[in-house]
Amino acid sequence: MIAAIVGADSTSFNYFAELETAGKCLEWVKDHLALDEIDIYLEKQNISDSRETIYKSLYDYMMHAIRNVPAGSSGVIFTPWLHGNRCPFEDPNARGMFFNISLETGKTELIHAVLEGICYHLRWQLEAQEKKVKTSQAIRFVGGGALAPLTCQMLSDMLGREIETVENPQNVGAVGAALVAAEGLGIISRLGEAKKLTRAVECYKPDMKNKAVYDQYFAVFKSLYKRNKKNFNALNEYKSKGFGR
Repeated sequence: MIAAIVGADSTSFNYFAELETAGKCLEWVKDHLALDEIDIYLEKQNISDSRETIYKSLYDYMMHAIRNVPAGSSGVIFTPWLHGNRCPFEDPNARGMFFNISLETGKTELIHAVLEGICYHLRWQLEAQEKKVKTSQAIRFVGGGALAPLTCQMLSDMLGREIETVENPQNVGAVGAALVAAEGLGIISRLGEAKKLTRAVECYKPDMKNKAVYDQYFAVFKSLYKRNKKNFNALNEYKSKGFGR
């Protein structure tokens, strides 16, 4: 399901494809896969005060720890539906899974697979949207995820498109609200002027070798829901109605 809402500019529409859990998946990883990995996690020390001084947060440290995992996470795929899903399929019973774990799989592969799973799903949403509305060749990536260069490059490789980021991407919602107010107050003549005020500061170009891997895995990713829909329903239908908790 994709929502279409009239934009602040009445001649345009905003299209929304919602993923229920994206950042929440990383929080889950931090709490359940990373926090018991090494001493600084066990003690939850401030990274800046520990033996490593270059990391701003535990998330930053995780990005560093998985930086050398190859595209495809050595065959592991994660589905990010920890709280059901809305688009491109709507199913409150869908859940997350790690698929294709082997004896060689470690936590770095699992954490890397979680990032890839989020990006696979974003690709699926974009694919669904572009059946009706074409998007620009360059994709503007915003929110907390855009703070990590690893995620930005991964998304570029996944989509085969350029990914642009802006300064302080986690604050773009507030910036957008300010720009709408600025138009209403006559400070800017039209909302289109926002492009001049929100310029890209970084641009990530796709690695086509990685895209070839992701193209193969993306087909498997989509099939995981289709092949497990009945299983999700069997395990979670009563829970979603308040039973079996």
